[in-house]
Formats: sequence, structure tokens, C-alpha cells
Amino acid sequence: MAKTSLEKAIEKQQREEKRIAEQSARRDHASTIVNGQPIIGHIKIMDSAAEETLEAILSVYDGSANMYVQGDASNIPEQYYDSLSLQFEKLVMYGMITSPQRTLSGNWWLNLTPQALSYFEDKEKALEEEKQRPKRLVAKQYDVFISHANKDKLDYVDTLYMALRKLGVSIFYDTDCISWGDSIKTSILEGTASSEFAIIVISENFFDREWTEKELSEFLKRQNESGQKIVLPLLHGITIEKLVEKYPELGDIKAIQTATHSVEDIVILFAKELVKRLKQ
Repeated sequence: MAKTSLEKAIEKQQREEKRIAEQSARRDHASTIVNGQPIIGHIKIMDSAAEETLEAILSVYDGSANMYVQGDASNIPEQYYDSLSLQFEKLVMYGMITSPQRTLSGNWWLNLTPQALSYFEDKEKALEEEKQRPKRLVAKQYDVFISHANKDKLDYVDTLYMALRKLGVSIFYDTDCISWGDSIKTSILEGTASSEFAIIVISENFFDREWTEKELSEFLKRQNESGQKIVLPLLHGITIEKLVEKYPELGDIKAIQTATHSVEDIVILFAKELVKRLKQ
């Protein structure tokens, strides 16, 4: 049975709405990736997928004055062809290309910007200058982040938090720092990036929890990159052997036990670490 003109119009509208929704989602995805990339010197460092796509585009650029480039599927790394629209979206946001177009048959065309032609040289220069630049310590928003399993709040972590508060230091503690309606993921990631130290209360409840392990991973990554002490492991009801078995990367970091150190002891030890950092 033939479709009526109304049914055809509805289907057309639905297709257009779907296209717009997909385009919006793609832009949001691209924006999240681009905004998360670091700026070194005056250069926004692109993500690896965008860099490889740009390299492929530059490989077929013929040097024309208008910087117009065209190609097909064979010119794009296979692993990125299905996401080519996303890669183009990111490259536009990075300021590398303008007016990208692609067809269902695999053809594509766009215009490069002057920044695209010099990006890799500029990036190499910026990275080299960054290596030579003296490292400056920047004060963090929080003096300490308390990473813990929710099940340990009532029997220990709340008490530790209240004792640390008496020092007058700024503390990222989820109960106080994540408000009604806040994105939990965003708040925690911002907290890990904005804290000078992290007291990691590690117990059986800590193991294999998505967010406790994510927090630990983020702090270890920062510590490895900066070369500064950040992670302060605090073992609650587990042994050193269990810790090393579960997290071998913590094997060469001194940990202390809640069984042998009172809350007051821990607060004093943390205060000493903070004072040493402030004197640097």
C-alpha cells in the first residue's frame, strides 16, 4: 500500500530530527574531547585520533594556495574511517580545517588552515620549550582529598574528616563537596585534579569499586607525572601484604595502618607533610 503524502512528510521530518540529534551528539562528544586536551605554550595539543587524521589529510595535500584538499576512504586510517565525521568535527574545533564534507560513497573534501600546516612543528617546539621551563608549584584548591569506600564512612572516615577539619585545611570530602544536582563524575574528577594530597583509605570495601579505583588511578597518574608526593595510603583493616597483592604499584610507597595510628596521629603526620610542601 502506497504511503500518503502526510506519511512521507512525517518520515522525512523524523529523519531530519534524527540527523540533527546525531549531529548535536557528535558535536558534544567532540567538544568534550577537545576541551579536555592540554594547552602547552600557546598550542592546544590534539588527541591522537585527530592528529593521525590530520597527518592523513596532509599526506594528500598538493600545496595549493587555497589549501583545498580532497580524498576518499583509502586516504584515511582504517580505524578512524567509521568515525570520520567526529574526527572532522574535532579538527574544526581545533582550528585545523574548515568546511569539511563527506559522501556516502567515501569521498571527502575540506580546506586546511595555516595552523594545520605548522601544527606538528609548533607542537614539537612547544613541548621542547616546556621541558626547559622551570616547574612552578601552583596552589591547589584543596589541601587534601579523602578517597574512601562509602561503607567505611560511619565506622572511620567521618571521624578522620572531622579531625582534619580542626586543622583548618581545605578538604575534598564527597559528603560536603558534592551538592544536590551536581554531576558526581565531574565533581570527583575536578576534586582529584584540584587537591594537593590524597589520603587513600584502603580497606576490603575499597577493592574493586569503580570510583575508588578511578580516584586512586588518577592520583597515581598525577604523582608519576609531577614527581611529587601526592598519594598517602592509609590501611584500614588490611595488611601491607594484601595491599601489595591488590595494588602492586603501591608496593614502594610507605603506608600507615589505622590499627597502629590514632586519628590524632594521622592528622599530625598530614600536617607535617603539608608544611613541608608549603616550604618548597
